[in-house]
Amino acid sequence: MRYFIGFLLLFGNPLLHAQLHDYNWMMGYSGGEGTDTSNDFGLVRLAFAGERLEVIDQQALGEAYFWENNVTYSDDEGQLFCYYDGQNIYNRQHLIMDGGANWLESDYSTGWISAQSGLIISIPNSDSLLAFMNTQINNFEFPASGSSIAGENLYYSIINKNQNDGLGAVILRREQILEDTLDYGKLSACRHANGRDWWVIAARHTLNEFHRFLLTPIGVEYIGAQKIGDELPIGGGQAFFSPNGNKHIRYNSVSNAVGDHLTIYEFDRCTGLFDNYVKIILDIPALRGGGAVSRNSKYLYTASGNFLYQYDLLDSNLLETQNVVANYDGFIDFNPTTFYLSQLGPDGKIYICGGLSNRFMHVIHNPGAPCPDCRIEQRGLELPTFNLGSVPNYPNYRLGPIDGSPCDTLGIDNLPLSRWRYEQDTLTPFTVQFYDLSDYEPATWSWDFGEGSSSMDTLPAHTFPGPGTYEVCLTVSNANGSDTKCKTLEFTEPVTVSQQVETAPLATAFPNPFRKRFSLSLRAGWLPVQANAVVYDVMGRPVLTQRLSAGFNTLDLSGHPAGVYTWRLEEQGRVLEAGKVVKIGNR
Repeated sequence: MRYFIGFLLLFGNPLLHAQLHDYNWMMGYSGGEGTDTSNDFGLVRLAFAGERLEVIDQQALGEAYFWENNVTYSDDEGQLFCYYDGQNIYNRQHLIMDGGANWLESDYSTGWISAQSGLIISIPNSDSLLAFMNTQINNFEFPASGSSIAGENLYYSIINKNQNDGLGAVILRREQILEDTLDYGKLSACRHANGRDWWVIAARHTLNEFHRFLLTPIGVEYIGAQKIGDELPIGGGQAFFSPNGNKHIRYNSVSNAVGDHLTIYEFDRCTGLFDNYVKIILDIPALRGGGAVSRNSKYLYTASGNFLYQYDLLDSNLLETQNVVANYDGFIDFNPTTFYLSQLGPDGKIYICGGLSNRFMHVIHNPGAPCPDCRIEQRGLELPTFNLGSVPNYPNYRLGPIDGSPCDTLGIDNLPLSRWRYEQDTLTPFTVQFYDLSDYEPATWSWDFGEGSSSMDTLPAHTFPGPGTYEVCLTVSNANGSDTKCKTLEFTEPVTVSQQVETAPLATAFPNPFRKRFSLSLRAGWLPVQANAVVYDVMGRPVLTQRLSAGFNTLDLSGHPAGVYTWRLEEQGRVLEAGKVVKIGNR
């Protein structure tokens, strides 16, 4: 069955673009405008401009409720465009988009308690049209467990980005393209091997059967269902592809003593078919779980309640590679901060939310390496507001064609896209670790560190000769072309507060107010050499001094009373930046 939309007969440039659609993550849940005075509720945006995380408190904006389900979409340049909380579609001004209100008609609440119940994908060959696919949520009862939430039917909509002066509008609303009982959310998508079209997969509820759709420039086509492997228990979780599209993983949590199920399939990007089924039964049911794969598609991380597992997807004895790499440490922030839904970020890190409402996310800083070199940090990111088990549902937007395959028929080439990030060494500030994040199959890497040195490695560590400003560039190449991205790194003595005129602030504090910890996010490109963060109480007494490094630095005031504190960035007696934060006590 095909669902053709007449005005989608488009002829666009088939070349691959930056596709920075995952560069903003909207999260949190609002108590409604003017109703919350506790600073616990509201929205927060994780922005990854320049492959560098910035946490933006947007508590006063919007009324979205992200309860597990989360769809956020950015434009080609990485600017926030819209988001969907399961009930309404909001534009970048945090207002309900024209045609985007009251999305679901559900017997269960308002329909937003299901992870991965929506997806937004650019319609192939179109610069203005977005395909939005979502399931409806309903409540189903089972004798063994009382009740369970499941998906019901699949819908197709179209958003025009150019309408309403670029704020967008829904121009096709909720066309039903499948009538069936579907899994608990778990919509997943992967680029077709031709580099243009998209496979969209919707699993059947409790069954080992998958509905397959193909999104092309002329609409969405139902290809059929495939049954493979064993039937699964009911329960929540996530379904996702490895970044290279070769593997499809489905996590099903359960509410009994059977143990959660993890199923891993090989995926054919030409045919959309699954093969070589592997099932893993986790010994201890977590009731809530998920996972993500490192961007090199080697390591699978399964977040399963109290445990975080690592698997080597490239090992022929995959089951034998299971390794518990982190145990929940018991920390409670109103609710336990266990391991739940996960998402690979555009900075190459994996972010994991807690299973219930809390203000923390766990971070895997180097997931492409075997643990402990993967560097897991429990509660590595504190948010300004509560987040109720929510991370956005993203496919790998920057996946190109399989060059030379039978499906490589459109003449689309993998033109490499240079992307990278860096980390400053905390002990030797002139030493910097660089991480390649480039896309579209680069074959060679050439780093220019801006002072006469270079490297051909993908993950070089470089020590700069001393203070100064350096333009660091990475050029990536393959047989189809090359691309260069440069960033300026400043090992300089920044101007003091009194000298700053039009320069961006050296640091911003979040969350504010805070309970135990707050973070200082340093200006992009500034790598401090001898700078400290000093926190003073209301009497002007220093209560904490901490050495700073590039990025964001977390300062722990958990042993100090509630009140107003002043923070300063100080270097050899000079005050570089200052601000105030409010501690409102512990929970």
